[in-house]
Amino acid sequence: MKLSRPQRKMIFCTLMVIVTCVLWALGGKPWQWWALGAIFASWLADGLLAKYPPVLGKIPHSFFIGAVWFAIAHVCYSAASVMVLRSQGMPFHWRNFALLVLLFFATVFLHKLIFSRKSQRSKGFAIAATAYLAVVGIMASLSFLAAAGTAWRAWCLPIGACLFFISDCVLVVREYMRLKSKPINRLIMGTYLSGQLLLQIGLWMC
Repeated sequence: MKLSRPQRKMIFCTLMVIVTCVLWALGGKPWQWWALGAIFASWLADGLLAKYPPVLGKIPHSFFIGAVWFAIAHVCYSAASVMVLRSQGMPFHWRNFALLVLLFFATVFLHKLIFSRKSQRSKGFAIAATAYLAVVGIMASLSFLAAAGTAWRAWCLPIGACLFFISDCVLVVREYMRLKSKPINRLIMGTYLSGQLLLQIGLWMC
């Protein structure tokens, strides 16, 4: 029996959750629960965005509810990065953090400027998408600081954050334009899964 794309996606995501739980069981860290919270929130978001099981297709605005759960996942990743910084006794330099955030915010602004003009969605969608990508940008910025605080031992942490950021940017573009393209879907899935795994491995290495 051939599995549908949503079914394959949920199988991959479920396997990723299992691998993550095993990874943390082998070597727990103080930020373990934040990392696990991020992966479980992402799993719930995946189910809502994929509308799988089929009953989820009957939930109104399942896409936006899924986006909220992904935002919660990014908040969990941000909290984990802050705990890494504190554990290393690294002072929190607001200037360095602000520069990183500005870099990601510039990307979000260009993203909105280029794609929202041709959007087939409402203005409300553009505002929600911009706010969401801003949250992802803050998470990615904190991951860079956390990796720097470990002398880049956890080098895969910021790489994973950037892949997650790219995945969400492409996802938002797809929703802006209402595109149906297998290459785009594969790009989103590939960057998303690799980003999640690298984030978890990076936090485990901190």
